[in-house]
Amino acid sequence: MMVTVLEDDALTRLLIEANPARTPKEAELDAAAIRMRERIVRTGQSSARPTRRRSVRVAWATALTATAAAGAVVFGLALPAGQAVAVTPAPLSFTDAGSTQQIVERSTALLAEGRGVIEPERSVESAIWALSVDVDEQQMAVVPQFSTLTWNEDLSGRLVTVAGDSYWPSDTQDGTAEAIPGGTVLMDLQMKPGEFNTPVVEAPGDSADDVQAMLVAYGMPADPDASQLVDSLITAFDQWTLTDAQHAVVLEMLEAEDGVSVLGASTDRLGRPVYALSVPGAGDGTDETVLISTESGRIVGVETEQASADGIIPEGAVVMYNLWI
Repeated sequence: MMVTVLEDDALTRLLIEANPARTPKEAELDAAAIRMRERIVRTGQSSARPTRRRSVRVAWATALTATAAAGAVVFGLALPAGQAVAVTPAPLSFTDAGSTQQIVERSTALLAEGRGVIEPERSVESAIWALSVDVDEQQMAVVPQFSTLTWNEDLSGRLVTVAGDSYWPSDTQDGTAEAIPGGTVLMDLQMKPGEFNTPVVEAPGDSADDVQAMLVAYGMPADPDASQLVDSLITAFDQWTLTDAQHAVVLEMLEAEDGVSVLGASTDRLGRPVYALSVPGAGDGTDETVLISTESGRIVGVETEQASADGIIPEGAVVMYNLWI
């Protein structure tokens, strides 16, 4: 874990600048946007409670105007001294795993065994991290959240988000109580027919053309860089559980992009063995790490890191992660 101390003005600037909205402000919320909102807007002992200073309120307001954001989301706790503290998960550690080509070849060989879903499914289980803040009690903890999204062809559906067990970094102050008990239901959203928002209603095919068309529908340019490819796959993976053949196409697309490099082998935050590929950012100050299961070959997560120190967040700090289960 890393703890960064920042002034209120710096936190305000970070929250505004680090979350450029991908969609117009007037656009309707899709499932990914709703989930992003729930990472920040909490229930019970959380940053949704009335605050004595503006840093947490800024987080709330920014979330509502940048709910489909790409990049860093940092939560602040206003301390009596007038400063705010941001806490981010510890970076993963890596061991040698060979070249990008070798990792993709191993992964596509596993995917060719076809052990995943036979057809794309309109359901997704995922884990994200978020920070729970109780300003009145001066308590803060990293709270993993587990979401289950199911939706139907008539655009009805349900999204349930449950808190995992909160935890504190070992190198920070002692005495911080659990802010949100594990198992707490943070949201149970029922969507009536027509309420779920997605550009891809029909199940996409397995061919390279089909997968590219799906990713373009989710915002990828026709000639993307690696970061744009990853941004669109995150949105797609947040709405669909795709087939192994479709994962293989995405991996081959990623391998073909400039700048993608190997970080190595690691264990993700759910304890799963993974390969990690580094994807350079597109000028927003963050880089991304794509996590690939060493057991199935499927893409199982993306982490976002600060590309360079900017006076607010140290270089390499993890500012967000999305894991698919």
